[in-house]
Amino acid sequence: MNPNPFEYTGNNLTFIVGCPRSGTTWLQKLLSCHPKIRSGQETHLFTFHISPQLREWREHLDPKYRGGIGLGCYFTEEEFLRILKEYLVRLFQPMIGMLQPGEIFVEKTPSHALFISDILALLPEARIIHVLRDPRDTVASLMAASGTWGSAWAPNHPRDAARWWVEHVTAVERSRANIPNGQFHQIRYEELHSTPEGVLSGCATFLGLKWEEEALRKAIDSNDAKQNNKGTPIKLGGEVARLRGNMTQEPDGFVRKAKVGGWRTELSLRDRFWIWRVARKPMAAAGYRWPFFLL
Repeated sequence: MNPNPFEYTGNNLTFIVGCPRSGTTWLQKLLSCHPKIRSGQETHLFTFHISPQLREWREHLDPKYRGGIGLGCYFTEEEFLRILKEYLVRLFQPMIGMLQPGEIFVEKTPSHALFISDILALLPEARIIHVLRDPRDTVASLMAASGTWGSAWAPNHPRDAARWWVEHVTAVERSRANIPNGQFHQIRYEELHSTPEGVLSGCATFLGLKWEEEALRKAIDSNDAKQNNKGTPIKLGGEVARLRGNMTQEPDGFVRKAKVGGWRTELSLRDRFWIWRVARKPMAAAGYRWPFFLL
C-alpha cells in the first residue's frame, strides 16, 4: 500500500519517544507483539535527515543572512516542503509501504522527542507515545552506558545526563500543547513495571486497537525487561542486514537491572546533588518531587 507522498498524513505511523534509557525499547517490543503492529530498528530520520534540513531552511530565510540565502532563493516554502515531504515518504517506504489496512508502524527513536513539531508539520495525523522515567534512574542508566557500549554518545557526568533528561522532557511538554487531541499518549516507566496490563491496554486503546487479554499477557511474559536480545525480535533490513544479519543484536549491557529505584544504590551523593541541582523543577512538574533533604 504505497501512499501518495503529497496526501500522506502519517495516520498509520506512531512514534515512541523519550529521553534515551527510559524504557522505549521495552515498550516497542511489547507493542510489537500485537498482530496489527509492525516495527523496526530506530531510524533517526528526523534527528539526522529531515529536521536539519528544515532548520537550515528556516535559518537561511532570516534577514541576517544577507537578506536571505540558500534554497529560499529558488523555491517558495510550499514548494520546498512538498519536495521534503516526498523525500520523507520515500524514506519511510520500507516501513509503511507494505502495511495492510488497519496496521500501524511503530517507529522508536528516543531523540525524536526533540522534533515532534517537525514530525507533525509533515505528518499531521501521526501519533506520539512518550515514555517518561524517573530522571534518577535514567541518569544512572546513561552513566552506566557511557562506561561500556554507549561510550560514543552517552554523557558520563550526572550534570550532563540530567540535562539530557530535562531537554527531552521539556521539549515534549513544549510540543504537547500543539498536538491535536487523540494524537499524544504518555506512559510512565514505573507504571509499565507495576501494572503492565493496564499500560499496554491504554496504549492499544490510544492506537484504536483491541488486544485480547490472553495475547496481552503472553506479550508481557515473553518480553521480560531484564533480558537482553530476548523476546520480540526487531528485524533489520537494507545495508545493515547485509553486513550484520537480519535481526537486531543489542550490545552486552544494553539491558541492565531494568528496575525501578535502582538509583538509590547506584548514585553517589555527588551524583544525586547534580541531578537535584539541574532537574529538580522539571522533576516536580513531571510528578517526581524531590526535596533536598531526601538526597
